[in-house]
Amino acid sequence: MSRINTAVIPHNHVNTSYRWILSFLFILASLVTPLNAQEIKSTVQVIPNPQLNLTNKQVLTTLQQSAQQFINTRKWTEETPSQTEKIEMSLFFEITAMENSDFAAKLQVQVIRPVYGSTYKTTILNFNDEDVSFAYREFESLDYQDNMNMNDFTTLLAFYVNIALGMDFDSYGLMSGNPYFGKAMNIVNMMATKSGWKQGDGKGNRNRFYLAENLNNPRFKDLRNLTYVYHRNGMDQFSDNPDQARKEITDALKKLSEQATLLQNSLLQKTFFVTKWPELVEIYKGATAPEKANIVKLLQTMDPPNSARYEKIKA
Repeated sequence: MSRINTAVIPHNHVNTSYRWILSFLFILASLVTPLNAQEIKSTVQVIPNPQLNLTNKQVLTTLQQSAQQFINTRKWTEETPSQTEKIEMSLFFEITAMENSDFAAKLQVQVIRPVYGSTYKTTILNFNDEDVSFAYREFESLDYQDNMNMNDFTTLLAFYVNIALGMDFDSYGLMSGNPYFGKAMNIVNMMATKSGWKQGDGKGNRNRFYLAENLNNPRFKDLRNLTYVYHRNGMDQFSDNPDQARKEITDALKKLSEQATLLQNSLLQKTFFVTKWPELVEIYKGATAPEKANIVKLLQTMDPPNSARYEKIKA
């Protein structure tokens, strides 16, 4: 689809039939599926904050469709996955401010993968980004090229796609996510002068800079190894041997706890427990009473913010 520059046409002068034609062409383009197999199956939602008074909500729908098409139709790796192997990724944008073509938003990113031998799907990343800003004009094409910021919005999407790819690859092979985490760090460095990408942005260390930094820092190797052991030796074995699978997860958590002083305030450890605490509760509900007591104590030590939630394991 060729780029249609609506910036030169004042919004209040675009008649209904013209906008209908643009919408039809945009939707038609979104239905075109490339022949090569893409790796990501994304769901994008864009909603306004309830207190935000928007006169043109259609632009959010167009943005949502465009972002989803951009992610799902682009080839991100050299892999050729089957339909069931695609990485499922959801991005939920809450628009908090909008002025002309400038947007501010909060973003929740979730990545899930299937568990071997079951219909269950496990969340491998749940991350909140509260410092998102970008420019977007309705119906503009979304372009991206590695090592170049062509558009703040597509660069943001590419960052989180590479994080998602890295997390998924790490869950299948030790440190297999390195190429994608490296790309994410390159994006952070490229965007270093932009709002939301700097070391001091966001709340504390919960930002894109520290997410990429932690995932590339050898200091946090054991946290990344936990991703592999938890999913391949743990979750993927539950259907065959739940007791052994649970033991694998317990042993990995114990090993990680030996570095509690080093890791406790890291964004990566916080993100792991934000993502996994509901699943950990369910996993250990099937344990023996002594095992429950020991794991609750361990989890409460490693993850104090969710201490009360781990008491549900004993119920």
